[in-house]
Amino acid sequence: MKILVIEDEQSLRENITNYLNVDGNICESCSALNPALQKLSDYDYDCVLLDIGLPDGEGLDVLQYLRTNQKNEGVLIISARNSLEDKLKGLDIGADDYLTKPFHLAELKARLMAVYRRKALNTNNKLIFNEITIDVQGRTVEVNE
Repeated sequence: MKILVIEDEQSLRENITNYLNVDGNICESCSALNPALQKLSDYDYDCVLLDIGLPDGEGLDVLQYLRTNQKNEGVLIISARNSLEDKLKGLDIGADDYLTKPFHLAELKARLMAVYRRKALNTNNKLIFNEITIDVQGRTVEVNE
């Protein structure tokens, strides 16, 4: 899984990326809004871990960017903001889950995997190449219909 960690607190950012890299994930990270938007415009990720309190702007702008540009990254907000209003706002804008700090890395990983599974299950289960169609879920293959 390719993950972008957007977190301004260096030690937490490093702990998260080190923890998730152990399982063979590819983790990139940044500490501010503008570099995050640049990475998201240049690359596709499976999931984004997003702190909403960033030094150069509001992390919720990342959600706006993803939705405006029709990008399909799963988003898990990780924030010290724990008010119901903040949680609802993040989820309404398009986050898939919201986890308040402090948290255990094992819980973060479990929630991240749940977001990834939901995203993977919502994809099209048909692979099409020229005249060949494979329905992965239905376990059928068609040639020229």
